[in-house]
Amino acid sequence: MKAVTISSLRTNMKNYFDEVSRTDDILIVPRNNNEDDAVVVISIKEYNALTETAHLMSSETNRKRLEKSIDSLKKGKVKSFVLNDSTGE
Repeated sequence: MKAVTISSLRTNMKNYFDEVSRTDDILIVPRNNNEDDAVVVISIKEYNALTETAHLMSSETNRKRLEKSIDSLKKGKVKSFVLNDSTGE
């Protein structure tokens, strides 16, 4: 996580955006000396991961299913299988 001033962001925007995209790091831009006014810049991959996680955790049923799956994985209770190629190749 990196914090930069808005002036620095203006001057080096392409470099900062390239770095965020390349590293999936988070860029924080404080504004008006007020934490509630700060802006966060994240990569689209990070944004998609966050929204997917929020969706998966949005219902109790999903949360319980995920917790059960994680617990099974930790205990080594897994089954291996091979997916068939639907194209027939």
